Amino acid sequence: MECWEKKPRNLGGSLPVPNVQDLAARPDHLTPTLLRRYLRPHHLPLPADDHHAMAMIPVVDFARLIDHHEEAAKLRHACEEWGFFQVINHGIADETVEEMKRDVMAFFNLPLADKAAFAQQPEWIEGYGQAFVTSEDQTLDWSDLYFLTTQPPSYRDLRFWPPETSSTFRRSMDRYSLETQRVATELLRAMARTLGLRDADKMTRLAAAQSMRMNYYPPCPAKERDRVLGVSPHSDAVGLTLLLQVSPVKGLQIRRGDDWIPVDPIPGALVANVGDVVEMVTNGRYKSIEHRVVVDAAQERVSVAAFHNATFGSTYGPLEEMVGGGEARYRSISVEDYVRLVVSSKLQGKNILDAVKIITTT
Repeated sequence: MECWEKKPRNLGGSLPVPNVQDLAARPDHLTPTLLRRYLRPHHLPLPADDHHAMAMIPVVDFARLIDHHEEAAKLRHACEEWGFFQVINHGIADETVEEMKRDVMAFFNLPLADKAAFAQQPEWIEGYGQAFVTSEDQTLDWSDLYFLTTQPPSYRDLRFWPPETSSTFRRSMDRYSLETQRVATELLRAMARTLGLRDADKMTRLAAAQSMRMNYYPPCPAKERDRVLGVSPHSDAVGLTLLLQVSPVKGLQIRRGDDWIPVDPIPGALVANVGDVVEMVTNGRYKSIEHRVVVDAAQERVSVAAFHNATFGSTYGPLEEMVGGGEARYRSISVEDYVRLVVSSKLQGKNILDAVKIITTT
């Protein structure tokens, strides 16, 4: 399968929006007219007050996946029933993780004028700003992001990376990026085994490319905070996501039936979630799940999401082994067309996956 050495240009961008970190720092500038852009029509449904459900979120011991059938069974259960799981004993050195946390926090703590030097351009979402804003009347998320394409190195646009002369960011990101890609590749390899696939490359190719979304959720001073979200409910339109909690403030919630269940990250663990692409490739066997982020009244929250995908020049679609004697539930689509679809859409449930579903009529 062809792999493009460079990523295509003009894949689509996002409309410019106010900087939320700046708004939170100057609440007197948060006028009623501006605040309305962040308010949902109704109060948010409260998360389930169910500690038992929180405790049920699967935990997978990465170090035991290869040689222990019961650990593989946990992974299969997590992918089939939850779409989310926490990864412990992943083997990423504490130093690598702490350096990444330090440099991400240092970036968001820069003056706004300094961060603006890495602002997004109209043709793509890479850089500092926001994503998935497609109209002027869209309800906005209470967050800022810093988005970089990290793997393969030929895909990187160093215009958006802090220079080596002024920061250790590039070194930290390079080390952390390689390590999370390693973990994602081995998790996908383990998924291939649990699916009975003879060729693990059909799954591991979904970690050949990687991008990082660094998220900053400022405290929200608004009285109507229960109508504000840091990130709208959505499933990740990628292969596999590995999330690093940078600050101790919680906020991630996953949808389980009609309930929203808070995720309490285990110290040192990565939070993994199945993306829409894995659901497509497995023809619905492994499922992506909706999640959202709520904001705190007094404290900031910071996280880093490592998104893993196939490289450009590839195609997404159900594997023959997963279709078997049945019918494909999703159409095939090139990676570049899929990315254009994703970037041109707003975050809204599983709308990306719905767009590639095959609708059968009887």
